[in-house]
Amino acid sequence: MSEPHHSEPKSVRGCCPVDCPDTCSWRVETNAGIAVRLRGDPDHPYTRGVLCNKLKDFIDYSNDPKRLLHPLRRSGAKGSGSFERISWDDALGEIAEKWLAIIDQHGPQSIWPYYGTGSMGMIQGVEGAGRRLWNRLGVVEHQMTICTIAGGVGTGYTLGHNQIGMDPEQLAKSKLIILWGTNTLTSNHHLWRAISTARKSGAHLVVIDPIRSRTAEKADEHFAPIPGTDAALALGLLHVVVQLGAEDQDFIERHTKGWAVFRERILQYPPEKVARITGLAADKIVALGTRLAHTRPTGIRMMMGIQRHGGGGMAVRTISCIPGVTGDWRHPGGGAAYDTRGFFPGNWQNLWKNDLRGATPRRLPMTKLAEGLLNLDDPPINALLVYQPVDEVGTGHKRPGLIL
Repeated sequence: MSEPHHSEPKSVRGCCPVDCPDTCSWRVETNAGIAVRLRGDPDHPYTRGVLCNKLKDFIDYSNDPKRLLHPLRRSGAKGSGSFERISWDDALGEIAEKWLAIIDQHGPQSIWPYYGTGSMGMIQGVEGAGRRLWNRLGVVEHQMTICTIAGGVGTGYTLGHNQIGMDPEQLAKSKLIILWGTNTLTSNHHLWRAISTARKSGAHLVVIDPIRSRTAEKADEHFAPIPGTDAALALGLLHVVVQLGAEDQDFIERHTKGWAVFRERILQYPPEKVARITGLAADKIVALGTRLAHTRPTGIRMMMGIQRHGGGGMAVRTISCIPGVTGDWRHPGGGAAYDTRGFFPGNWQNLWKNDLRGATPRRLPMTKLAEGLLNLDDPPINALLVYQPVDEVGTGHKRPGLIL
């Protein structure tokens, strides 16, 4: 965000690093090498000059004197909060020296790089270039199992790919839009343009969310099921479709597998049973199921909230089955979307260089951090590298952090 002090005022293109579906393009205006204004790139076809409220304080955050810009070494007892500044050469040299000693004594799989996404961007974060180093060293393979994985497995089982489904911008052509577990106006707000376009043409908007969110307030209908009951609701809606004989038999026969078994499962979830499970009124389930049965195209946009509980992966998988039953995949504006990264594939394998890794790696999931650290076999973890944004205590702001 900064340049040499002698630089002239200019506008610099950039990209938002916040972990968000929109991935906005920026214009950063600088004066004397200091960022003074941040706005959306008006020439970008998706951003169109508009950024979200999460970025309103980003310039102040970037220029905040409290930001951690230099390595610190603990100088007191653990928990004392006492640190001293050291040079980058000293910090990197000390880390490398300790890692080499650990590798020599315990092997590389006693080192665990632990990371998330947050405000790190694609290269540093979830798709991080650091993987090339970890593969070269042969350290523990960190499994990011907190945010999206269950839903990704669910869509992968159903669609054959866990990062490709319906293009969300095709919602502009939908006649029925179901926003399932997503507060689009807050966390994916550029997509609202496509939704607004569809509504101007008469599309019906349904929001399924336990919370009466900003997006739910703007919808034609809001369904607030008991958290964790999304799969049952999906089966209940499909029950109505099947009872009306509205399943697309031609599409099912040509493009799906396992329909006979799935149909039996659907018939086990009539609206009355689903009402007891979800806490929704049976007549509302029937009404939405009837609308789903007769409205083409129907577009469904899911997000990560619905898969962060027991059975969440199966919930996403079940919802992803809906367009296969109704045949909505035939139509522009029809289908379901969960994770869209697959539309913009980079050469990740060339970036990661998985071929540098020799033996089968030791895999440790981030959700079992304590168990991984307490396991004294295999060998025990002797070095934990944590790199992700950390909270400024009491401020709510994020700053880059590296914890060893």
